[in-house]
Amino acid sequence: MEAIIHIPPDWALATTHIASEYVSRQLLALIGGRPNAIPPLELDFVMLMACSKLASTLANAYQNPVTINLDVARYADVLHMMEKGINPACEDSLLARYPPEAQIHLDRPTVVCDKFGIIIFWYLPSTIDLPVQNDMAAATAKMSVPLARSVMRSTTANDNWRTHSSNFYPSQSKGIPGCINLSPAWFLQGHPAPKFHPQVSATLKEFDGRSFSQAMYRLAALIAAALRVMHPKLY
Repeated sequence: MEAIIHIPPDWALATTHIASEYVSRQLLALIGGRPNAIPPLELDFVMLMACSKLASTLANAYQNPVTINLDVARYADVLHMMEKGINPACEDSLLARYPPEAQIHLDRPTVVCDKFGIIIFWYLPSTIDLPVQNDMAAATAKMSVPLARSVMRSTTANDNWRTHSSNFYPSQSKGIPGCINLSPAWFLQGHPAPKFHPQVSATLKEFDGRSFSQAMYRLAALIAAALRVMHPKLY
């Protein structure tokens, strides 16, 4: 959890940064048995409660590690670049080379580590508060058309494997399954800096992107806060 540069308060990501820093400080307090971090006044009540719950769940997971007999670095070395996971022969070879030791049932927040203590993934059930879940549902409804269009229904998984229909199941909450790219600012393919500038992704331009972004801002901040803890350099 490394220190990072100061973000000016008038920047669009200032609130996200404040939330991330609060989650990081509160997590350290919970793990180290120190007094709670001072809640930042810049966060509204819903966001503050969501950040506090996230920090608590992250702390519970960190203090409940599960170790599996796997060297994740060596496993990563044998994977192909841009691994798609749809080659049966390749998948069978990996399974034979790195067979699962046993089935593990996770029923509480947990970090799963390889045999050298490297965290492979965080299991964080029930982390998102109901108000934020409601925001997610409203935002997903706004994107129902592009989500439905994104699912490929061909008989074989092709280069668009991420959106192949075999990856999706009917929603129990009447949501629309799918996979779309949504970014308020990214570099288009083949348009790198400094010659080109970031642009709004096409889907956000086409489908009421402003209201979608507003509905998702709390969740986006929580995701950034979790990344601040899990992978500070990537954050």
